[in-house]
Amino acid sequence: MLVHKELEPGLFVYECPISGGAWIPLESFLNWREQRDERLFSPAEREVPVLIDDARNPALICPESGRLLIRYRVGQGLGLHVDRSPATGGVWLDRGEWYALKSRGLHRELHLIFTASYQRRIRSAAYHEALEQTFAAQIGGEDFKELLRFKDWLIAHPRRRNIWCYLTLFVDEIVGEEEERQTRGKSE
Repeated sequence: MLVHKELEPGLFVYECPISGGAWIPLESFLNWREQRDERLFSPAEREVPVLIDDARNPALICPESGRLLIRYRVGQGLGLHVDRSPATGGVWLDRGEWYALKSRGLHRELHLIFTASYQRRIRSAAYHEALEQTFAAQIGGEDFKELLRFKDWLIAHPRRRNIWCYLTLFVDEIVGEEEERQTRGKSE
């Protein structure tokens, strides 16, 4: 049985006394958000607990509608997911997730995590991070750091387009030499 509790001044939730998770009804969140008291929206002042990714946990059931909750990635350096009811708009947060969201200033914009554009940005960031990890492994640590420094320099340079055009002149030459080396290696 969930227990009615005030999570933040004016934000009333229902907490599970066993798991420590909290159900935040949509109306309660929206009412709290309208208070416009900036002190309520400041980042967490306490230490954020270490949270484990719960993506593999079974789906949860909405305490209001009885329907399955939909899980959404949070991103922003937080390896966690939050669950939302498609029927009521309420949100389930596991123990510590509110303070993790608060540490990144995401608590006051919680409703935006469930939008298609937010989720698209999260997927794109994860894709780029995986791509960087792959290239770092293939290129090697020190060389990859040098490449990142060069990339940052190029992006900031006012004539980056001209520099990029010049560098692309050598792509065919570099690729051709690499293919030639691979062909020689196979025939020897």
